[in-house]
Amino acid sequence: MMRYKNIIWDYNGTIIDDAQLAVDAENVVLKSYGLPEIDLEFYLKECEMPIIGFYRKIFPNFDSYDFSEIAQRFLNNYDKLFPTAGVFPEAVKMIKNLYSQGVRQAVISGFESKRLKDSLKGFGLDGYFEFMSGSDDIDCGDKSDRAVAVCKRNGFSPRDTLFIGDMYHDYETAQKVGADCVLVAKGHQGADVLRRYGIPVLDSAEELLSYLA
Repeated sequence: MMRYKNIIWDYNGTIIDDAQLAVDAENVVLKSYGLPEIDLEFYLKECEMPIIGFYRKIFPNFDSYDFSEIAQRFLNNYDKLFPTAGVFPEAVKMIKNLYSQGVRQAVISGFESKRLKDSLKGFGLDGYFEFMSGSDDIDCGDKSDRAVAVCKRNGFSPRDTLFIGDMYHDYETAQKVGADCVLVAKGHQGADVLRRYGIPVLDSAEELLSYLA
């Protein structure tokens, strides 16, 4: 029997395979400011949410910059590259499996609402979620309040709910909701970083089937 009645999915890095894409988009931004580029290894080690903490690591004298302008430049570059993005097949398989078992599912993303809806539709996933929560904050801030709202709106009891993400902030979000959390180390933070916190960490969404049993 399934351990949870409700699943809340993070989107970027958990369902969408976009970490390298984010690095590529970030490097265009860094180049435009005359700053050194980064690689995926650095990104997986240093990325954090809210994202402003990461920018403080890669922009010397960060407070002298306009963060909203930086964020907008990143989004513009990300959007140009997004058609090359794909989804993790094992995550999609799990979403469909859970749906067939009657598990209620929701998805939360740093994407703004319309972009999230269009993206899910483009990947053929829009029919599997009872609720989709996008952000209208281009600065990619804390999503905990939106997660709490998703649970209240859908009647998700925290004790029957699991949050699936790819970053430590997803765990923080689950804590605020009062739900359990499992992280899949395929996204925007490396497995070695995630395992420092003593949180359940899987190497792939394929492992979710046995984890949820």
